[in-house]
Amino acid sequence: MVSIVNFLRPTKSFLLILGLFIFLLLSISSLGLDKLPVFGDEAIYVRWSQIIKNVETLRFIPLTDGKQPLFMWLTAATFKFIPDPLIASRLVAVVAGLFTLGVVSYFSFLFMPRALIPILLLFSFNFYTYFYNRLALADSLLSLFGVISMLLAYLLGRYPRLDLSLITGTVLGLAWITKSPAIYFFILFGLTYLYFSFPKRTPSFYLYPLISVALGFLIYNLLRLGPQFHQIALRNQDYLWTISEILKHPFDPLIPHFKDLIGFLWFYLGPTIFGLILLPFFKHPKWLWPILAWWLVPTFGNIVFAKVLTARYLLYTIPPLLLLLAYLYSKLGKLGNIILFLLLIPSLFKIININLNTFNFKLPPQDSGYLSDWTSGWGIKSASQYLISHSATHNVIVGTEGYFGTLPQGLEIYTDSRPRLTIIGVGLGFDQLPAQLTAARDAGDEVYLLINRSRNQLDSSVNHQVKLIKSYPKPRGDFLDLFLLPR
Repeated sequence: MVSIVNFLRPTKSFLLILGLFIFLLLSISSLGLDKLPVFGDEAIYVRWSQIIKNVETLRFIPLTDGKQPLFMWLTAATFKFIPDPLIASRLVAVVAGLFTLGVVSYFSFLFMPRALIPILLLFSFNFYTYFYNRLALADSLLSLFGVISMLLAYLLGRYPRLDLSLITGTVLGLAWITKSPAIYFFILFGLTYLYFSFPKRTPSFYLYPLISVALGFLIYNLLRLGPQFHQIALRNQDYLWTISEILKHPFDPLIPHFKDLIGFLWFYLGPTIFGLILLPFFKHPKWLWPILAWWLVPTFGNIVFAKVLTARYLLYTIPPLLLLLAYLYSKLGKLGNIILFLLLIPSLFKIININLNTFNFKLPPQDSGYLSDWTSGWGIKSASQYLISHSATHNVIVGTEGYFGTLPQGLEIYTDSRPRLTIIGVGLGFDQLPAQLTAARDAGDEVYLLINRSRNQLDSSVNHQVKLIKSYPKPRGDFLDLFLLPR
């Protein structure tokens, strides 16, 4: 007991340095948090969170689309304190990022003290974690549980104890009710534990990891309380190739995804990834190789099995990579800290640029939907304010393109609980005014249509039936147009 307590106790200097970097990261992460437009998946998650808060019987509504609900449960709790639903939800991701910084720093403190400053620099100032830990998405929370699981796998391998085993199982279970890729954490936890404990052939050698895994599975299966639990497995099939399909085309998507991976790492992490070149030139301690596995195994799994690969889906693989890079730069001593800071300058410029010039900021093509295209919600908040003001004196009906996603959910999150304002998704590709909108207009309601100009296929013959009220600019020359259907 004494040995593990002494080993785990942080020093005052570590807490002071960590506190300084957490304050710094919180400051820059909170800067301009409302400048980014709401993104499609964000709109869905925030809307689910509002429904969870408002309707007690719909706590498991994310399961209807095969999504685990923990992130939405957490964000629902923040609405009581922060009025803007998007900012409230994004702050959950920011806080998860701050805790992730604390965990990776603590990992460095325990196992590679010389890498403490490099990991603090790498995590705080790289554009990868900065950007994705500011979006109202479950990926930031999954990333947090991933690094906690890795730390606990190390500790349980070194100190096999029941309390550590139960804590690990709880973390694994929480990760799995956050997002399905948490299954990698179960696999890597077992491999890491075996790697450190293989010579220890005591009964507890087998007992403790079994307890952790069993507890994790138990927590995950609590989702069976939701009637749509089976949708998780069904939706996972939409994102992954089966092994039989992979065998038919083993290099597709492997080669394209590998090229995407290189592009993501270069854009979001910049030249700091060159630190991997140092890997063959130093003799490394035994505990370093599992870190490499926590990065490589899920990364390889994604480029082989994922039907669609974006940088966001790899976020939970980045903290182990940063720890590995931090260790490698630490091998260069103080010179490594200086080199690392210089290599982080491109990321710092991206952080500054996205805050000062959000509208024109360019992301990789696979990730462009966050800031451009129909999936980005430029103008939605302004449109909601206009509609809310009119609902004070009229019964307002708003038809939006699509049924699910940026519209209509992006509009719903800002108009929640407005008694005289109703949002209706009317689909895509229509060339005539939807019948439900014309019926509402004929019944005397004030009726609007909100649609991206690039997706507007209304026939010219119905132009006289609509009046353009507002146009909100979007990148790449697009607009979000708000039409009134005059009575």
